[in-house]
Amino acid sequence: MVAFYLFVFGTIIGSFLNVCIFRLPKDQDIVVKKSFCQNCEKQIFWYENIPLISYLFLLGRCSGCKKFISTQYPVVELLTGFLFFHAHLRYGLSLEALFIVLFYIALIIIFFTDFNEYLILDIITLPMFALGVAISFLQINPFSINIFESLIGSLVGFLILYLIRWFYLKYKGIEGMGLGDAKLILFLGAWLGIKSIVFILLLSAVTALLVAIPLVIIKKNKNYPIPYGCFIVFASFLYPIIGDTLYKFLS
Repeated sequence: MVAFYLFVFGTIIGSFLNVCIFRLPKDQDIVVKKSFCQNCEKQIFWYENIPLISYLFLLGRCSGCKKFISTQYPVVELLTGFLFFHAHLRYGLSLEALFIVLFYIALIIIFFTDFNEYLILDIITLPMFALGVAISFLQINPFSINIFESLIGSLVGFLILYLIRWFYLKYKGIEGMGLGDAKLILFLGAWLGIKSIVFILLLSAVTALLVAIPLVIIKKNKNYPIPYGCFIVFASFLYPIIGDTLYKFLS
């Protein structure tokens, strides 16, 4: 029952994450301003804002303009609900579970802001970097990373992406990668350590290519923008699950 209640609470947090995802890139208030339709700006009443249930009840449409509501809303609510549910089943009511939840909540926000707006926000990555370093120093990192692994992972990951970005800008004259991607790796290195960097960079590069090549062909535009941060996030989700197993297999 505790896990079920935490799932419900997680969906409520997920509803708030949707607010962050849509408003933070636009520098809009995320606390005081009431929820509204992204299409017609009609105020959303409390009974239209119940996580998951309201979306189903409204058949995925705004009660005002009748336009479809983004499926991102229930997806984020469901993801966050399962995140709380899984964290409790695995770690119980512990500090470790809290940090795991914070880590993945940050990744969810980053994924969708990059997907929607091609933006990875400093307000998420930099505080999470600082928190990752702090918990590694205090030896309470849920991924069992010490302060040395944390700092080296952050520094190496950031420098790799920063240099790739610098060389591309210097020799191509255009930005092939935003600085937000480098700051995202800075945050991830602090939490997951140096061993994660190779895995994340290789897997994100491969998956990005698998998506980018068909898109370039379909759009007939070799400069079609790809939200690379989404692929970094995807790789970061997988690393704690299969990263160590893969390294042991290769060694």
